[in-house]
Amino acid sequence: METVIPPEQASFFLRLVLNYIVKTRVSYDKAFRSIIGRYRFPRWIISTLYKLGYNAVNYYYTLRWLSAKHGYGSRPGGIVNFFASIGFSIRRALLVAEEEARKLATSKRLSITYSYPEYLIRDLLRHITSEELEKMLESLNTRKRWLRINTARATFSEALKCLEKTGIVYEVVKQPHYAVMVKEPLWKPIGRNKCVIQGMVVPQDISSILAVESMKPIKGLLLDACSAPGLKLSLAFMISKDIDKCVAIDASARRLNTEYRLLHALGAPLHRITLIRADASSTTFNTVFDLALVDAPCSGLGAVYSDPAVKLNSPSRRKLYYYHNLQYRILMNTLRHARRVVYTTCSIHPLEGEAVVERIVSDGYADPIKISNPLLSSAYPGYSISKQTYRVMPHLVNGQGFYIAVLESKVVG
Repeated sequence: METVIPPEQASFFLRLVLNYIVKTRVSYDKAFRSIIGRYRFPRWIISTLYKLGYNAVNYYYTLRWLSAKHGYGSRPGGIVNFFASIGFSIRRALLVAEEEARKLATSKRLSITYSYPEYLIRDLLRHITSEELEKMLESLNTRKRWLRINTARATFSEALKCLEKTGIVYEVVKQPHYAVMVKEPLWKPIGRNKCVIQGMVVPQDISSILAVESMKPIKGLLLDACSAPGLKLSLAFMISKDIDKCVAIDASARRLNTEYRLLHALGAPLHRITLIRADASSTTFNTVFDLALVDAPCSGLGAVYSDPAVKLNSPSRRKLYYYHNLQYRILMNTLRHARRVVYTTCSIHPLEGEAVVERIVSDGYADPIKISNPLLSSAYPGYSISKQTYRVMPHLVNGQGFYIAVLESKVVG
């Protein structure tokens, strides 16, 4: 039975969290930790507050539309007052929204029903059907949790036995065979679980795992162009014994320090990894890499169930154009130094995927390489590279929304 939060405390907390995210554009978890650390909420309601805030942020656009329509206004305070008037029930809000938005135009209706900025809905409807889009958005809105077994620290049986002993209910999937979908707990923090602390399992989404799988064959000299926090790099070393050396770069010294600790904890061969603080869009090397990974900075619009605040943090295309140009520069520079490059972003918007790679190919920097993986779908139609690059569709794999392209450089050396 779920803890009942006193209404005045629920309202106070929600005003704080919505205002914090709208003003600072941070992740939901960062906003939550900041608020809980600053204000003295009773410990017995903190886990319930987390879920309440998560749902309010996840359905922010739905609640904002209903709040304005019912006379409460569209600012965070009014949104919270409306939410309080229906007993802080997301289920009730969604039922009301479904009924009241039924006769609206498709893009507006889907924006309200699934709580996404309308520009995103309009842009996606140019490439996929409304039926498939609804399945995608519903899947992204549904909380999920994945782990991967880390064979650098434990055998499969040891890792699974540890999960069972610590009360983790899980399902092992057929592909990739080392991925585990967590059934319970979905809401409680898992970072302090014994199996995670010992490095036997690693919190990593299946879509992130598939991005690394797309790098195969992983061998020779490797460049990880946007490396921190290092989850993909540690997995690359786990599934390949043919990496001679790796250069991993990131623009942040703090993030590189975190990456070093993570790689050490997960058993990655640090003697074969060189960590460098650098700008991936302009750094030059006096060597040619066999393979590079560009896990580019992006809006995170494919990672909604991990951080629902990404919806609020990209209220218009302006931020997407910023990322598009940054991604293009990083990918262009990386192609000058690596024979084969895997480009990936955790975004469902084509500006951060298909549009970047089409521009790269059109400008003569690379050709796309076809790969085979039954969990990958063709990229959005409407681009010259649609059938040679790929998407991880959330509703088909129960994962985040990723774009993946494997490219052969035409300008290396």
